[in-house]
Amino acid sequence: MERFIVTYRLSYIGDEARQIAEALRIEQTIEFPYELVTDSYIKNEITGHLESLVADGDTSIARISYSVETTAFEATQFLNVVFGNSSLIPGIWVEDIEVTPALLSVFKGPRFGLAELRKLVNVPKRPMLQAVIKPMGTSPESLARMCEAYTLGGADVIKDDHGITNQSFSTFENRVKCCAAAVQEANAKCGGHTLYAANVSADGHTVLERAYRAKELGATALMVAPALIGYGWLHALATDENLKLPIISHPAFMGGFALPGMSGINQEIYMGVLPRLFGADMSIFVSYGGRFTFTAEACQRIHHMLTKPYEEVKASCPGPGGGVTAERLPVLADIYGNDVMYLVGGDMFRRGSDLQDNMQCFIELLHNLTKEV
Repeated sequence: MERFIVTYRLSYIGDEARQIAEALRIEQTIEFPYELVTDSYIKNEITGHLESLVADGDTSIARISYSVETTAFEATQFLNVVFGNSSLIPGIWVEDIEVTPALLSVFKGPRFGLAELRKLVNVPKRPMLQAVIKPMGTSPESLARMCEAYTLGGADVIKDDHGITNQSFSTFENRVKCCAAAVQEANAKCGGHTLYAANVSADGHTVLERAYRAKELGATALMVAPALIGYGWLHALATDENLKLPIISHPAFMGGFALPGMSGINQEIYMGVLPRLFGADMSIFVSYGGRFTFTAEACQRIHHMLTKPYEEVKASCPGPGGGVTAERLPVLADIYGNDVMYLVGGDMFRRGSDLQDNMQCFIELLHNLTKEV
């Protein structure tokens, strides 16, 4: 029976670390007094195995393996095994996940990925750029005019702001219809290849309903916040054979796990490995030097996890955002290189009211920052 391995960093050492690790392997699987287990299959196969425990300064590194059968080959249960009840215990961090061929036969990664996204937007080499329509409260007609200007200016992707969903001032139906039409018409006018990503984050099955409706209305990509709706829905959208649209993962609600604290999941796992594994063609994360606190090193690790060669899983496109400005792009280019799609929001508006001209300036800057490889 195949076993996958999760590496945990424990804020404990010595005998206490051993006790925590032993408790963790049981808590994440059978959640039952181990000394009372008499079934050899449950005891030897289903229960987690502590593969190794080593000291690392004032912490310890525990590698625990789990049978792939415990995951039910479902995204939700997979994450439950990785860090379910133990996420409630302080001092435990998920540092790495080593999946197996059986898991990769189900969690196959992006349908399109970085290389296919480049083809879709017709950008073979330079760093890419996505624009955001905002702020919340803007009418669908005004948002559509933003889409038109962005497209004529050469945007690669335009997405709904993650907080714009189905409010009375901008209903999902009206907004997506207006914005998709504006992008389509502007593409036809200028010979562009801009994608429009509709935010389909919602409650329960409404996610799938909105995804289908967005495609019917002309959206050419989708965006969801998997920490809000569940990674299972990200996987469902990515594997739906009737949708077949690029999917963007947004990091809203991820902070409680990914930021330093008592316990959690490392940033490169939560914003890199998991979105890629469950099918995000692009993963947005908060970039170094913006209004958030991620370091350059952390952002580089996320970028690496999204793009490194990994079995047959396609690379996802890294999408750093959150305070990306024209002034900072040269610094960011040294961190991310060419394989990136910057998310530019507020700075696009700060440059003035002519969004088409603003977009053209950003695209020209990215051409100038393209690195020879």
